[in-house]
Amino acid sequence: MRNSLSSKNNLSPVPSSPTTGKHILAEFWQCQCDPQLLTSTQPLLSLLTQAVEQAGLTLVGHAVHEFEQYEVQKDNESDINLKQLNQDTAPAQTSGVTLTLLLAESHLCLHTWGEYQTVTMDVYVCNVANENSSKADALFNACLQLFQPKQHHVNSVSRQHQIPNNFQH
Repeated sequence: MRNSLSSKNNLSPVPSSPTTGKHILAEFWQCQCDPQLLTSTQPLLSLLTQAVEQAGLTLVGHAVHEFEQYEVQKDNESDINLKQLNQDTAPAQTSGVTLTLLLAESHLCLHTWGEYQTVTMDVYVCNVANENSSKADALFNACLQLFQPKQHHVNSVSRQHQIPNNFQH
């Protein structure tokens, strides 16, 4: 299983800057979850909403888009066309979902590819008044348990901001 949790900083943080956010970028492969979680808005939206609440975060909105299934057709060796499956004979099935949960503390965005059992994910939790990185970790771990990937890769970035001396929250 490929799994890493690393911090990537190309720039040196300002020494007096507190950590004000955690940004987790992840790829999940060979997900062993219910296939419907990779292709349908429901129950995915409900389960992720519960995970947000359990992590102690505040949901303020969401946006979702389901992608219809396509098959690859080759007209000749160099031309590839996508043809929507079942477009005339049956309701379209979905092959993946793009989902964004807008949090008071920032966001959770993910993209699924049901046909590849793959998920890419972006969790960002920030707060200049409180250190919330444990909440980002909790939300990531809930997603890890939800999708059950056989393999995954994670990059974690600590976000730091220079807070003005006269800042009031």
